[in-house]
Amino acid sequence: SSNQLSVVLCRAKMEQPGRLVCAMEEWLASDVFDAAWRDCYDMACRGGGRSDRNISETVLLKAAIALHGRLPEGPLQLMIPEPDAEFIRGALDHIGCDDLRYAGIEDLERFEAALIVVYTQLAHCADLLTKQMPGLGSSLASGALR
Repeated sequence: SSNQLSVVLCRAKMEQPGRLVCAMEEWLASDVFDAAWRDCYDMACRGGGRSDRNISETVLLKAAIALHGRLPEGPLQLMIPEPDAEFIRGALDHIGCDDLRYAGIEDLERFEAALIVVYTQLAHCADLLTKQMPGLGSSLASGALR
């Protein structure tokens, strides 16, 4: 599926993925993720028109933030922070995406790909944190700093 292809492409751009990136890729390739992002998209669209084309940045931001609440229990839920607008824009800018405030997102396939990029980047950053600051990573993983 395009979902799995996107995960493979994201993974190919990174060096040796860490534990959180691997766990995130597994979730992003699952039917659970597919249902979760679609539900978050539906909620983000509520109250506005919806054509599933030229999707606004606002809808992406709302859905990406809401998706955080759907992370599976365990390391991802404990270690992955909720993305904010700045992080989401930065993750998409990192892959050369046009500024979505002006361009929007063409369709649902690209919308899903944008969410995959954001959440893969979150996992990559969390893996870097645990490598560079193992004590802090352990505290977060145990829930001591929540």
